[in-house]
Amino acid sequence: MITPARITLSIALACTLIGCKSGDSNSSSDSGLSLSGQLSIPVNTVTDSDVNDNLASYVSNDDPDNPQNIPNRVTVHGFSSAVPTFAAASDAGDYERFDNEKDQDDYFSVSLQAGQKITLQVVDYEGNNTGSAYSGDLDLYLFKPPLETSILSSFNESEFEEIIVPADGEYLVNVYAYSGISKYVLRIQPADTSITSTSNSKGFAPFVLDQAIVQWKDNSSAANAKALSGIKASAETHSRALGTTRLNADHYSSEYPAKVKMARIQAAALTPLQAFNPALAQAKQTLIDIKRLNERDDVEFAEPNYIRHTLQTPKDRLYHYQYHYSDINLPQAWDITTGSRAGGGNVIVAVLDTGVFLAHPDLSNQLVSGYDFISDSTNANDGNGIDSNPDDPGDSTQRGGSSWHGTHVSGTVAAETNNKTGGAGVSWNAKIMPVRVLGTQGGESADIIQGIRYAAGLSNNSGTFPSQKADIINMSLGSYGASTAEQNAITAARNAGVMIVAAAGNDASSELSYPASYDGVISVSAIGPNGNIAYYSNFGTKVDVAAPGGNLTTDSNADGQSDGVLSTSVNDASGNRIASYDLEQGTSMATPHVAGVLALMKAVNPNLTPVQVDNALATGELTDQSGRNNELGYGVINAYKAVVAAQNISGTSTSIPVLESSPNSLSLGTNNSASFTISNANQDAIDPNIESVTDDASWLSIAAGSVDENGLGSYSASLDRTNLIDGIYDATITVTPDSGYPLSISVTMQVGEVVSGGGMTQQYILLLDADSENEDVVAETQSDSNGNYEFRGLEPGRYVINAGSDIDVDLLICQSGETCGAYPSLGAEQVIELTDTDRTNVDFVVSVVGGFNSNTSASIQSRPIAGNVIKNTDGVNEDEGSENSKQSIHFIAN
Repeated sequence: MITPARITLSIALACTLIGCKSGDSNSSSDSGLSLSGQLSIPVNTVTDSDVNDNLASYVSNDDPDNPQNIPNRVTVHGFSSAVPTFAAASDAGDYERFDNEKDQDDYFSVSLQAGQKITLQVVDYEGNNTGSAYSGDLDLYLFKPPLETSILSSFNESEFEEIIVPADGEYLVNVYAYSGISKYVLRIQPADTSITSTSNSKGFAPFVLDQAIVQWKDNSSAANAKALSGIKASAETHSRALGTTRLNADHYSSEYPAKVKMARIQAAALTPLQAFNPALAQAKQTLIDIKRLNERDDVEFAEPNYIRHTLQTPKDRLYHYQYHYSDINLPQAWDITTGSRAGGGNVIVAVLDTGVFLAHPDLSNQLVSGYDFISDSTNANDGNGIDSNPDDPGDSTQRGGSSWHGTHVSGTVAAETNNKTGGAGVSWNAKIMPVRVLGTQGGESADIIQGIRYAAGLSNNSGTFPSQKADIINMSLGSYGASTAEQNAITAARNAGVMIVAAAGNDASSELSYPASYDGVISVSAIGPNGNIAYYSNFGTKVDVAAPGGNLTTDSNADGQSDGVLSTSVNDASGNRIASYDLEQGTSMATPHVAGVLALMKAVNPNLTPVQVDNALATGELTDQSGRNNELGYGVINAYKAVVAAQNISGTSTSIPVLESSPNSLSLGTNNSASFTISNANQDAIDPNIESVTDDASWLSIAAGSVDENGLGSYSASLDRTNLIDGIYDATITVTPDSGYPLSISVTMQVGEVVSGGGMTQQYILLLDADSENEDVVAETQSDSNGNYEFRGLEPGRYVINAGSDIDVDLLICQSGETCGAYPSLGAEQVIELTDTDRTNVDFVVSVVGGFNSNTSASIQSRPIAGNVIKNTDGVNEDEGSENSKQSIHFIAN
């Protein structure tokens, strides 16, 4: 398991003293074996160009006249400090860029659209890190030059800041260190123009400069209040309770004569913002002073004296980013069923995993009782052994380090849908039975066997049974090595009528992974957004079917988000569990797509058996592929065909027409037009008449091409980019028939040259001994500017690779706000065996660690799920393991 690991910086020190090629190992000899590869980061991930690591590339972004350009849909991980860093980590001073100076402002230039949300996570927020050397309070500002006081702000005393963009335009985003030192994660998320809402962002312009409205506490007044942090507050009212208060008169107030004002400016050392725009500097200082007033003991609250004031709060709808559902014709399947079981009752899917965050608002109404079968209390991380509470406490003792894997898997299966919250589940009305079998050290075979038996309604060591057994078991977990006991449990569950699906694995290997390769299990490989097998997915003779698993390194539909699988998650960076949504990749993400489709099939045909599903799959009734291959099995699951096949088995096939589009979405990029074809996917139904084809964007127009008398056929979509600012835009085409259900087609397009942002910052790669008790660090190296790395002079052995950045130079990697990765993917670490030949192409993705609450768009997170814990510098998260855990098979999330 990856937890923050110490970086000794021996390579960095050697390179500083004598010079060396970036990417060389710290091995002292070129003899022996070598291991090399390349790191990459998810698309639209950018690093602050002036982080504290002085080995990272550096371009100052402190000046609003020379900001860092970023795209308008982006994740930025960065560093800011209101004080020099030498006091925080004096032993790392040789590697700190800001050991003797502060990095208080980071400015980013960006084209934004109305309704976009800008969120800032203060990773080392001082309220979460009491007593820590790295702790601070960062604020968020948005400027719109050249208007003098066009400023928005969020300066809460909390871990999260948020601003909603009021109008299209060119903006400056400013991350400002109010106090202390902190890493941060800045996200600019897509606009949702279909809704109107209110915001908690403060500081909407215009407001009166150098003035605040103050509510004084009892027995206090502005006249006798003690000044704090240079604020010269003076009363402008006789009221001791509420009144306007003038702030620091030295902020060259706008009422001063122009000549006096300019003299004051020229006499002082100007900050970059003062030189850039004095009025903006004055407005920002007003807001800073108001925040300082709010810290006073004699102040109930202080706020800007607004001239006019508007509030907006978004209600994000994330289904648009679940492109992977259209890839399996899921919307067409929903025209037939959304998972309500024919004859009543619920279809139940047991998710054997890390447990589920039971309080997640998109899952809390979708759950039935489950169980926690983790027998080792150390592995369980909840203080006890098996119990009736499958709530996920996290599979890491490091804050922000847990995977929340079972929560993500469960959301794909059956997140609550049509509730205007988050995203959708494959089967809206299915229920999740959370069965907890994976903990901080993975999962033991013995525990997983009991979980299988419980889900199937069979005798188990809990002595309890579910009120209704599961119809489907989802196991997004696996490792190598077969077990007779596990096969027997699976056979017993299948004989009880339970369908079982499992992830094929993420090692890009044909080696058999279990439980996916057991008889009676539907083994699921993963495809990327291009429809081909994903680069990480296992393959081979036991693969049965494929489903979308995502690819964090691409944005093939140009929607400004990585092509990961969006689902429910948890952000625990603050120490508390907060519901969130994340993009992840893996066969773990593909498997619940199939489990959800099986739930839809079971809904229309409650008597459906595992054997009938096997036969339908083998005869091509559930996919569009002819025959079988070792990459996709019998093909990519087609939800619509699968539901129709289930109806045919029960003799209740529908005669309702079902519209489909080819392609199912339009990604125009910088093109001016695209064509699409509308057809009726249900050959057993009479073709409907198309009543209308409409869109919801002023820049989009639709025209019919070659269509038949019913309106089925080809259409063209044309764009008009006049008066649109640079950026990425979304729209929806709606096709309405006279019978059946409407069809929605998503459209994305680009205006201008969208800034690509920056590359990945300096990465540190650790090679660990997989067989040592605590996965001791064998060697370390650093990446070059292209992400390449190499270890040389290695002995034959078994190794694990971790990598990450250290932008704050606390000598730890894989902390919140920094990148983190492992081979072949984070959360699915695999052992690399070096025998007698060099190993090349050991490539993997490093992603930013950090998340947001449930009102935000998806964040990109992949976190570890199993393996041994690396000791950090403070001796926290040490896990010596147990004899039981060492003797049993450990499963990791796929």
